[in-house]
Amino acid sequence: MKGMSSSEEDGHLVVKEEDIDDLGDDMDLWESHNRRSAFSPYRPVTVLTNLQRGNIQTQTAQAEPDDYTLHNRAAMGELSADDLRDIDVNELDSNGFTPIMWASYYGQLPTVRLLIQNRAKVNMEGQDGETSLLLAASNGHHEIIKLLISYGADPNHVDHMGNTALMYAAHNDHSHCGNELLDHGADITYTNVAGSSAFSIAVARGSKQVQLIMERHLLKLLEPS
Repeated sequence: MKGMSSSEEDGHLVVKEEDIDDLGDDMDLWESHNRRSAFSPYRPVTVLTNLQRGNIQTQTAQAEPDDYTLHNRAAMGELSADDLRDIDVNELDSNGFTPIMWASYYGQLPTVRLLIQNRAKVNMEGQDGETSLLLAASNGHHEIIKLLISYGADPNHVDHMGNTALMYAAHNDHSHCGNELLDHGADITYTNVAGSSAFSIAVARGSKQVQLIMERHLLKLLEPS
């Protein structure tokens, strides 16, 4: 599969051109690709992926908890208040991501809440304009979306290709995310650099549930006040 560019047909999230033919479940994306596609981003290193799945071979040396970075532990939901003392909770990793971005993408609600309580910034951006909200929407974590917005996350933030969290939700038919975003001010009229809106993305992708939610939202807007 090739990463789509801004010249692709309407109805898609726009991504940078990159060859992603070989992106298998066990590939280390950080080593192989410097930039990530807009709608299939942000996997951890292979060791973390395998640990989460329980796929580590018995003959493989097990890493001790202290061997994991703050960011990896956030993705695994294994941070405690003690871990966050006297550290910068907004520290960037080598890919420009903060711990709360990792936790948001992997659906670690208690960890996201803990990081916010310890002054994590909800609107920090990654190298391509990614925020915690976009990452949560891309993977269907509506409760994290609700939490982030309640602490000031911008529901209409756009990444480097003009994609909003609502577009991410539409692309993957995450209806609860779409509903949460629309209830908290997401603008359905935004278009990305290819001219695609969240609605056109939903139609093109066959995201029926998100499409239905947006249709209902539009009908409400047309109702007399």
